Amino acid sequence: MAKVLLDTSFILSCVRNKLDFHEELLDKGHTILIPKEVKLEIKRIKDSTKSLKVRDDAVLAMKLINSEPHKEVDCPGKYVDVGIKNYLLKNPEYVLATVDKALKKSIRNRKIVIRNLKKLELQ
Repeated sequence: MAKVLLDTSFILSCVRNKLDFHEELLDKGHTILIPKEVKLEIKRIKDSTKSLKVRDDAVLAMKLINSEPHKEVDCPGKYVDVGIKNYLLKNPEYVLATVDKALKKSIRNRKIVIRNLKKLELQ
């Protein structure tokens, strides 16, 4: 099926809403791509001074990412979203999984979003 590139906001939202994105995406035959920069961003959030709830979500997200199969890609850029945007411009067949409104508007690729905090939907 499709190769799905996951954004930090998507991973953290799935963790917060208790959605198993790995199971849903892999059951549909998709390949999961997680940028190295996204992993670093989640690690920074985990080690930050943000609220305990946000840090706990990041800790759980790191455990989930490290325990499940996925392909790691490199999306270099000054900011993670810029790197993702450039990567998707070079690979228009890839699908973006995000809840970031600005990133969704700037990308022409197909997108996977969270609907009603309960299920994933391909747009």
